Amino acid sequence: MEMRQLQIFCAVADYGSFTAAAEKIHTVQSNVTMRVKELEAELNQQLFVRQKSGVSLTSAGLTFLEYARKILQLTDESRHALMDTATPAGLLRLGSMETTAAIRLPRILSKYRKSYPQVQLSLSTGTTAELIKAVESHKLDGAFVGGFHQNALLEQEQLFTEELVLVSSDEHESLSALVERMPQQTVLAFRAGCFYRSTLENWFYQVGLVPNQILELGTLDGILSCVGAGMGVTLLPRAVAEDHGSRHAIRCHQLPAEFANVSTFFIRRKDMFATSAVRVLISLIRDEFGAARQ
Repeated sequence: MEMRQLQIFCAVADYGSFTAAAEKIHTVQSNVTMRVKELEAELNQQLFVRQKSGVSLTSAGLTFLEYARKILQLTDESRHALMDTATPAGLLRLGSMETTAAIRLPRILSKYRKSYPQVQLSLSTGTTAELIKAVESHKLDGAFVGGFHQNALLEQEQLFTEELVLVSSDEHESLSALVERMPQQTVLAFRAGCFYRSTLENWFYQVGLVPNQILELGTLDGILSCVGAGMGVTLLPRAVAEDHGSRHAIRCHQLPAEFANVSTFFIRRKDMFATSAVRVLISLIRDEFGAARQ
């Protein structure tokens, strides 16, 4: 069994077809097909079900995928451990909620970049659910997510607490007035898996509100611009809403503390080797947000 076989197998599992996997790992489809067949012959198990629209994992393939990823990750970590020096370098893959990336991270990432220019920073944004999954699957070295999560795989460090507010256009003068009109309102939100969206849905359930509809948007600017234009309401950190360019056209409404006060955490896998690049980032995070936790 070769590492290249495992890499190809995982790529096919991730992208759902031999063609897409070949494009992603820069090889030809015939090589991907051959390597998968070799692996299946060695294991004496069918790993994929071939279909016209692509491939899907068999039960044996699902079992093997977990081990294959562990082997590749441990191999990568061992290489990092041997090459790691006191001077941070290499790739550092971070993830963040879009709100945190917009407001909280620019300053800390700027400091990090100036202090450690040999580190290649990569930042991707997504919902809390997507970020947790990416950290679990070793696709990210760490991520900034909303709330604490019962997950034995993760090390979670509380950074700061945000005040969430219900944001509407400025035509709604109070929360009580807005609540009365909620059945006619559209909720503007990120896709399912967003921590703030789930918090808003929980508040709706507690107070017995049912909004007119939920409109999913992909960007923070899009959501707040649409709110300012009177299209609907959203739930966001007060600091984000008050810093946005549309702040003069929107109004922030205070919610009960049990829904308003939420913490942002930095997560990473407990079993993942912490390179010097990761260690200095964690140190910067603690220095930057230490006062906010007190």
